[in-house]
Amino acid sequence: MVLAFLIALSFMWTGAAKANCLMFSNQNERLANFCLLESVTGKLIDERTAILVSQRLKREGYFGGLTSPVARTHVYPTLSYSSNINGGNPDKNLILGELEFEGDPSLVAKEGAVVGANFSSTYRATYKEGQYLDASLLAGVGFSPEHSIGYTTLNWSACSRNKLHTASYLDFCVNASNLNRKLSIDRTESISLSLGHFKYRNKFGFSDLGYGLKRSFYEGYEQNQAHISLDTIHEKQWYSSVRVRLGETVAGNLVLNYGLDASATKMIGGRRITISLAREYSDGGKLLGVDRADRTTRVQVTVPLTEKMSAKVGYAKTDSTIDYFDVKEPNVELTLDWW
Repeated sequence: MVLAFLIALSFMWTGAAKANCLMFSNQNERLANFCLLESVTGKLIDERTAILVSQRLKREGYFGGLTSPVARTHVYPTLSYSSNINGGNPDKNLILGELEFEGDPSLVAKEGAVVGANFSSTYRATYKEGQYLDASLLAGVGFSPEHSIGYTTLNWSACSRNKLHTASYLDFCVNASNLNRKLSIDRTESISLSLGHFKYRNKFGFSDLGYGLKRSFYEGYEQNQAHISLDTIHEKQWYSSVRVRLGETVAGNLVLNYGLDASATKMIGGRRITISLAREYSDGGKLLGVDRADRTTRVQVTVPLTEKMSAKVGYAKTDSTIDYFDVKEPNVELTLDWW
């Protein structure tokens, strides 16, 4: 604690460094803090800056940590479009070789506008310097006025975050998600272990290089995945994130083979604009003896419209070796920061 305090007192604030680092705190809090401290090393700070720095470090367990756990709640409505509100089947015949199957009309997917209400909660407790517990809960309900049907979602996670050295960490997390629709229930649980290291590279920026292993539990099977990621706060005041995922083969089940996720965030015209791109390839599936593999591409843009309203606009396309599972769908969502 004394060492952290002396380090903090040796810093001086520069407006550009402050804006650049804290601008991307929501994307990667620890990287933003590392950027903040490294940007002002070796100089003096004023009282206001010292308070801000100490408050941020307390949330990571420094200066005695948080005096008590901190919990925050958030309630927000959404308006979105869904191509499968009820968890149904594609509205077309299934063709496998020379065989053709006609689906039950009552089991066809319903699409349309969905009105949603969501509740989120976060929890943090510190227990040692650089060591703390993060937990989150997200519960939501969506309803289609057109079809008079709805669905519920429930996601929770808990992570033990641990500093190993000044610029490296080890995290252990557990996650669970549940999507309950009229015709289907999707459940997934996972445990993961991640190792990361922060570094500054001249003319490049502040980076968080991470490696991880995850074991996911689905209905009837399990799968191991590995990932490598690189998050960067660039010197020209923009943020990028790249992640590569690799999954093991699970005989008889359609599972992730590899995935690539990339995003970039920058302030444009006073608005924080994020562009995301994802590419996945899944294989190993079988349907009546016919092999199935899917290639999915997603692109999305997130834009704040007002101080309390944001929009997500995107598009997803899946090309399957079985045409029945081909999908082309837009993704539109409006979120109001209500409470």
